[in-house]
Amino acid sequence: MFVLFQTVINTGKHYSFRKILNAPLPSCKCLLNRNISDAPKKFITFDEVVAQRRAEAQRSLVVQVNSESSFNELYGYCSRYASINGIHHYKNNGGEHFMLIEFASEDNLKDILRSCGSHHKDLDVMALQSPFLWFRAVANKKEKFTVPETQLINKDGTLPVNEDTLFEQLSHCKTVSDQIQVLYEHTMLNDLGVRLRYMVARQLETIMESLYANMAVRPFGSSVNGFGKMGCDLDLVLTNELTQEMTDPNKRLVYQEKKCEGGRSPWQRHMELMGELIELRVPGATRVQRILNARVPIVKYAHELSGVDCDLCYSNMSGVYMSELLWLYGSLDPRVRPLTFVIRRWAQTVGLTNPHPGRWITNFPLTLMVLFFLQQKTKDGFVLPPLKFMSKIATKDDIRIAEDYVNCTFVRDLNRLPPESYGQSQSNLQTLLLQFFEFYSQFDFQDKAISINEGAPVRKPNNLPLYIVNPIEQALNVSRNVSFEECERLKMEVRNAAWQLESCTEGDRTDDWGLLGLIEKRTTRGLKKLLRVGNSHRLVSVKDLFNEEDTSDKRLSKKSDKESAKVAQTVKVEKKEQKIKFKNTTIANEVYRIRRDKIV
Repeated sequence: MFVLFQTVINTGKHYSFRKILNAPLPSCKCLLNRNISDAPKKFITFDEVVAQRRAEAQRSLVVQVNSESSFNELYGYCSRYASINGIHHYKNNGGEHFMLIEFASEDNLKDILRSCGSHHKDLDVMALQSPFLWFRAVANKKEKFTVPETQLINKDGTLPVNEDTLFEQLSHCKTVSDQIQVLYEHTMLNDLGVRLRYMVARQLETIMESLYANMAVRPFGSSVNGFGKMGCDLDLVLTNELTQEMTDPNKRLVYQEKKCEGGRSPWQRHMELMGELIELRVPGATRVQRILNARVPIVKYAHELSGVDCDLCYSNMSGVYMSELLWLYGSLDPRVRPLTFVIRRWAQTVGLTNPHPGRWITNFPLTLMVLFFLQQKTKDGFVLPPLKFMSKIATKDDIRIAEDYVNCTFVRDLNRLPPESYGQSQSNLQTLLLQFFEFYSQFDFQDKAISINEGAPVRKPNNLPLYIVNPIEQALNVSRNVSFEECERLKMEVRNAAWQLESCTEGDRTDDWGLLGLIEKRTTRGLKKLLRVGNSHRLVSVKDLFNEEDTSDKRLSKKSDKESAKVAQTVKVEKKEQKIKFKNTTIANEVYRIRRDKIV
């Protein structure tokens, strides 16, 4: 259930960071204040969520169809063999149509798989079973099916929201808090996106389960930690951990096993094998790349049937536990994820983050910066507890040791957290966003490091420009790649964002009011300001600026036929010679988009 915040914003002529922060608490539909006497909130564990998603994938199929109109025929055909829970529709990057079908049980899925037809005999392929199928058209007259008992759950379920549509919705929000919540709800990874990512993991398990004992392919990263957005990449880890039952010394019959030989590490050789199998045996896998000399060897590939880019590694459980930690923090308070989303979007807009690796900050350190800020104690309390507190109350059931003996022990059941240990701040999203910018505009990056383990600044162990402690492997700096110039630009941008946010929430509403002034590209925002006439806040029509046909017609109507012909010929020559020139293609594209969408 989403929480919407409605705030009352005071207006004034003078700007100061403290004006909004020190204002009395605005009226809200839902206050997030927690008292010690309140009934504890019921949380579900990360393992329960993963088990639920894996169970959904084990009783689901992805079927390629002709279009969304194939729903009735596909439902009628599959309902002959099994009970159907629901069907989702989406299109991949190539515009092909697919439907994800969830059946009532795994036995129903097996019945469907037994009814699948044979492979083409005239194609040079090796037969295999996979949860990705296609719905073949009938050769003769089409069969008649009964009307489905259910409707298609969604159409184009993985299609990201249109940017112009999103900005229009944000402009109609009453408060900045509402804008942040709307941005989060429209850009977060939805249910179908998560289902598809678990289906990709299930496909690898089905194909490779005969190669490893107790094999599992687990998604981790943004796909499962609750901070993923639509279209995010899929990180996968292949594990084949031996259970205590499998290593029981009382069992006298033991499997013969193959030892890894050669100069390279076993992980590199395993990932080299995985790359070959994915390239040869996984339907939909293309553009396979093997990156074997990295600290964690991975295989990158694109999955065309789901439209997802994948990174597969071997036995990297520390990444899974990091995803679990972020998921727990995001579940503690409903403001954590929306605030993180808007800060990530702001960083992308001002160019602090980049889709390609380099000397700039990435989304993961930014997320840790948000969590660290929410751990700070203010006059009205704090939002999140430090990691050391969550590790302190952990029990023996919470003990997790990853590869290289990395300790990943912290409380897994959030219901054991005392109510007074989190969610004490009553600040709404707008106030938290402004406080975030103000906090880091005054933070001592030169001498202090950011650590969510301590929940307070710690002394930097070296002179790197930006130091953010890895919560799992505390000897590592997750921002060690950030250059001095990028760190200075980060400090400058948070100061600018604080002023921008406060100035955009005061006075009359304009096109860059509230959140729009932070997340809209500067080229678009600057062009709109240039097209305004004086202080009227009206935008001059592009037609009025560059098209003189209407005014010319009015002049022609007042002249004689002879004079009109001369004027028309002159205007025609001037238009032919005069061409609109823009500074660059970006501004030109924005002008054409504004003209097309009738923004001005």
